[in-house]
Amino acid sequence: MKNIILIFIASSFLTIDAFSQTEPSDSLPSIEFQRQIFIYGAAKKYNDKFTQLTALYNILSYNPDNSAVLDSIALIYYDFQQYVSAALTSVDALILNPNDELATEIAAISFEQLGAIDRSLPYYESLYLINNNPALLYQISFMQYQLKRYNEALTNVDIVLADSKVNESKILFPVNENQEQQVSLGAAVLRLKGMVLENQGDLVGAKEAFNQALIIAPDFALLKEQLKNMN
Repeated sequence: MKNIILIFIASSFLTIDAFSQTEPSDSLPSIEFQRQIFIYGAAKKYNDKFTQLTALYNILSYNPDNSAVLDSIALIYYDFQQYVSAALTSVDALILNPNDELATEIAAISFEQLGAIDRSLPYYESLYLINNNPALLYQISFMQYQLKRYNEALTNVDIVLADSKVNESKILFPVNENQEQQVSLGAAVLRLKGMVLENQGDLVGAKEAFNQALIIAPDFALLKEQLKNMN
């Protein structure tokens, strides 16, 4: 599911200036601080993630209350798929700056990748409050479905379906082990609605939702397989 939303992660470039908000005043620490910023900048230029991380921790020792430094650390952990470290670092960044959108997204995706859906969901909800993005609300609905919070999932599904731009977004779904296909958000949401209704025992309503999804996306392979197994 992490392919759905990467609002900031794919395009985040935290500037060196963001690390300099609380530069130490003493001359010797200040020189070392600037040295670490230079090392970080050079390592970033040459795409040396390990040296970047070392420099960032050194910078953090001079700026322990700078959430931008923690954002950069979390982003590197995320790139390395070290989701535990990414999640913990982003949570600390949010303690310093509750409005830190990048840290919120890293926390949401990292906890999700760890299978901690109940921990991930509140961060996705926070992102939706900031962005009002229907794809985010679909993500939230899917997680509520996973947590068997079916009534909440259905409420949010209906909100997404009422959005006039619902079919402008695309979601990736697997066709087989080696192939994926793009499906409109509207079809994906109707599939989810059918899945919720099916789990609630409303098979008639589930099939109706599935068939509505196929009207929007006739080649929706995963849904066709679900319907085949249902019949």
